[in-house]
Amino acid sequence: MRGINSYKLRIVAFCASIGFLVNCSSGKLANDESDYEYDTRIKDLNPSYVVYHEKEDTSYLYLEFHTNNLLYVRENSSKPFEAEITVKYQLFQDDKGKLLLDSATRHLYDYKTSNEPKTILARVPFHLPMGKTAFLKVETRDVNKKVRNQLVIEIDKNNQQSEQFFLFRNPETKRIYFDTYFTQESNVEVLSQFNRNHEYRIDYFNTDFPPSLPPFSSNQKIEIASVRDSGYTVNMTDNHSVITLGKLGSYYLRQADSSTYSVILQKFDPNFDGLESYLGMIEPMKYICSTKEYQALVNATDKRKAVESLWLKMAGSKERARMVIHEYYSRVEQANKFFTSYKEGWKTDRGMLSIVMGLPNTIYKTRRGETWVYGTPHNMMMSLTFSFSLENEERVRNDYQLTRYRTYRDYWYRACESWRQGRVYNFN
Repeated sequence: MRGINSYKLRIVAFCASIGFLVNCSSGKLANDESDYEYDTRIKDLNPSYVVYHEKEDTSYLYLEFHTNNLLYVRENSSKPFEAEITVKYQLFQDDKGKLLLDSATRHLYDYKTSNEPKTILARVPFHLPMGKTAFLKVETRDVNKKVRNQLVIEIDKNNQQSEQFFLFRNPETKRIYFDTYFTQESNVEVLSQFNRNHEYRIDYFNTDFPPSLPPFSSNQKIEIASVRDSGYTVNMTDNHSVITLGKLGSYYLRQADSSTYSVILQKFDPNFDGLESYLGMIEPMKYICSTKEYQALVNATDKRKAVESLWLKMAGSKERARMVIHEYYSRVEQANKFFTSYKEGWKTDRGMLSIVMGLPNTIYKTRRGETWVYGTPHNMMMSLTFSFSLENEERVRNDYQLTRYRTYRDYWYRACESWRQGRVYNFN
């Protein structure tokens, strides 16, 4: 599985090795210019989460916190350093927040025993009967740091084939996976208390999708292929089974007698986790390179030298290169974290824009799409707006496709040219 810290360490290692770098220094919806939904560098507390329906009247919210995001303090020199997290949830009947069904506040404490980063796992129960749907509002707070995060999760306890009725973990360590994107794993254990002893099909698709086209290109909706490459059957013996991820590609889980998919597991190249090779640095550069430059990088015998030379050529100096390379690949990592769907996040429409143009000031999100507003909202002269629609819901999740316009052309080339001149680009 991917990790933000390991990714950043790899950036340091790669940049330092080529002489660029010595030192690198569904959550809350955005309602104003200071809020970002997709920027981990702004949020001090950014837990991963997953919901699992385990009992008829009780479900569980699993949260994972990284200790390097927390502040540890102590009362005096005789006391250990301690972090405190509060988890407050409210369960509402609908998204208007009018009828409260359940609420509670939990406190988590952790004592620092070493400087090695680790994760803290919280298992928070909430009460909702079978056959119901609801909205879970969760606030997590670092008490010492005085920062908080909020998120709203749509809860579905009506459809037993929906994703929240399945929990995935490492078959040996029993460590819970908070997403279904994998790189190193060859076997993943799946649990489902309400689908015990059922037979399931795993449909495998081996499609390598290309990166998104520029925002001014022809407006063509992408339909996910419906022809599978292969498949096999697994039995949910008792309440669990093991899914084998033998090859790169997508693994669709569905009940044997149904055509509707419950969960999609995807196995990506190790470059999804960060810079595992210089090819991993080359591919996301496609957005800002000419076709000739990109092919030269791909065909180069010494890819390390080719990547180094191109970044230096574009930036003009090592000092500027170390700045732009760090920011560019940090944006690639963020895109993979938030926008991955049937293909890696950096290849998607939202990933493309977030890498080249930065994140917008304001994000409006609905059930059917998202609107990104760069600049000043409600001011046509001082803003730039991109609209995304949710597509292919019956087959994949998180697939938001951009409505393209020719008017984006100048904005796009201006952003690309900024990167090519060694300047980090932000529209805002």
